[in-house]
This record gives sequence, structure tokens and C-alpha cells, in this order.
Amino acid sequence: MLDDLDKTLENLLRGRGGIGTDIEIAFDQPNREWSSRLSRPTLNLYAFDIRENLKLRSVEREVTRNGNSATITRPARRIDVSYLVTAWARKIEDEHRLLWRGLSVFKRLPYILVAQTEGALRYSRLDLPLWVAETNPNHSVNLVDLWSVLDNQMRLGFTLVITLELDLALVDETPLVLEATIRTGRTEDASTKAFDAVSGEIKIPNRRKVVEEGESDKN
Repeated sequence: MLDDLDKTLENLLRGRGGIGTDIEIAFDQPNREWSSRLSRPTLNLYAFDIRENLKLRSVEREVTRNGNSATITRPARRIDVSYLVTAWARKIEDEHRLLWRGLSVFKRLPYILVAQTEGALRYSRLDLPLWVAETNPNHSVNLVDLWSVLDNQMRLGFTLVITLELDLALVDETPLVLEATIRTGRTEDASTKAFDAVSGEIKIPNRRKVVEEGESDKN
């Protein structure tokens, strides 16, 4: 689900913000080691907090009657995902332009339409509300403390909070590793399971499906 949210946010930045492939959009932890490896301008969206939005919790249950029996459906939980958005470039003016571009894209959106989402988010029943560069009504963030944990110099940035649905009746069937790598090479001793020289590498994506509890996805 979270990787689908990352893809959704990247699509919005690319499509609505006109951010081309010459600028990288990353979701890594912006610590000192990561920032030292950057080679081109980067807009980073670091997801640093996940918690339930208790104000949006519903205790109502949907009852569907079928003859002498009934099905009770529990309401979906509402989950806030918080991102720290920062820009990274060699020149400070480039950083500011890139950060402002990202801010302008998200600030225009009171919510993300389900039709604009990717993957399992398409099963959401409600659009995804956003809080952009605002104080989260459910909790506050101390950015000074956050940067101290990241062990990096504090930078200009803004917080982005998106509320997702966690459907308790929806089963997300996905492998723990989303990509497998097969390496081919040459070795003098196969028992060591180590190559003397690697001649090729093939990346194979694993398939993913989302199904309703008790039902199979035939796609």
C-alpha cells in the first residue's frame, strides 16, 4: 500500500508539476550518507510517521441481510502517513525552485482522487485528503528532533500528511521482496556459490494482488 502511495505522489509531481526525468524523486531517508551520494537535483519525500486518525474512526457497522443470515462489515480505519519533503541541489536557488514546485503541486489538491491513485489504493472507497505545510490536527512534529535523528544538517522543507483507508476486510497478498535478481557468471568451484566473474544480471518483478477476504483474485 505504501509503495503505491509513493508511486501516486511521484505521478502527481511528474504530471502536474512538470518535473522531468532530469530531476530525481526519491523516498529514501535523507541522512548524511544518502545525501553524500547525490549526483543530480532531487526532491525527497521521506515517510517518517504512520498513525491512526482517531478523529475519523467510525464505530458503525454495515449489515447486509441474506435470508436468515447477515454479513457484518467493519468500517475501514483511517491512517495518516506523514512525509517530510525536501529539495537537494548544488545551488540553493535550484533547491528553492524545486521545493516550491513540489509545494505548489500538493497545495492545489485538497485531496487525491481515487482514480488518480496506483495499485491497491484503487480499492479505496474515499478520496485521500491532504494536509500540506500545515499543522497536523492530530499530532505535531518537531522537525529539529527529526533532523537530529537523521544525523544531517537541517534543511528547508514542509510536511505532507495523507489519510489512507485501511480496510480490515481487504487482504493485501504481496511477496515480502518485490524484486528478485538473478546473476549469471563463471566460477571454478560451484560449491562455494560465488562467481569469479559476473557476466549478467536479470531483475524479475514479483506479481502482486489484492483480494477481498475469503475471495480469490482471478486477474
